[in-house]
Amino acid sequence: MKSSSCIIYTSIFFDDFRQMRLEFERNLKNYSNHYEIRFDLFKNRSLEELEKILEYLNSINIDYIFTFRSKEKNEIEKVYTRAMQYNPPILDIDMDSFIFKNQTFKKSKLMISYHGENDDDIQIKLKNMWELEPYIYKIALIYTNYDKFISDLQYVRLFKKEQKIKIAYIPMGTFNSFLRVISAYFVSDYSYASYTKTTAPGQISLEQFNTIFNMFTEKYE
Repeated sequence: MKSSSCIIYTSIFFDDFRQMRLEFERNLKNYSNHYEIRFDLFKNRSLEELEKILEYLNSINIDYIFTFRSKEKNEIEKVYTRAMQYNPPILDIDMDSFIFKNQTFKKSKLMISYHGENDDDIQIKLKNMWELEPYIYKIALIYTNYDKFISDLQYVRLFKKEQKIKIAYIPMGTFNSFLRVISAYFVSDYSYASYTKTTAPGQISLEQFNTIFNMFTEKYE
């Protein structure tokens, strides 16, 4: 089998900037070059803390996705507007909370994401995303039916090929960890791994991803 071209982003969060910086200095600088920063899971989510986080990440030249989940659109606008001043490499914004104009994202790549359930119509969700013109499409569904997953996997693969898009297709669920690997290996351009704690059900570590990927590509005499 060919090797996977999927980039695995290790999803991280901490109490505050100080704890994050200490962990980067101790370990994370040499652990990976790709991270998702789940700012919504930090305990200190002040704008001042956000500025220190992004200034530091930019200073050490790592690739990262900035993510902030909230049901409050005023809070989303406030946090992302401030984050955009620091030009994160990728900004992940939930489709149901998208309140910005596409031209706003001139220096950051825009990821539009949708998080849902097994029975959601993935064709409709991708069509809705298409209208927002993201650089990266992210679909994350909690699957309870493997036939539905296989059907969706086939459609996502075809949609990606025909539309020539970048995609993060994430099968979620506590017992669906291996589906994440299948999707990352065969379809996704981007996927997510856990660090010390998971940020979504079914996440596995970067080491576990790499171990399975290596098994897929290993040749036997």
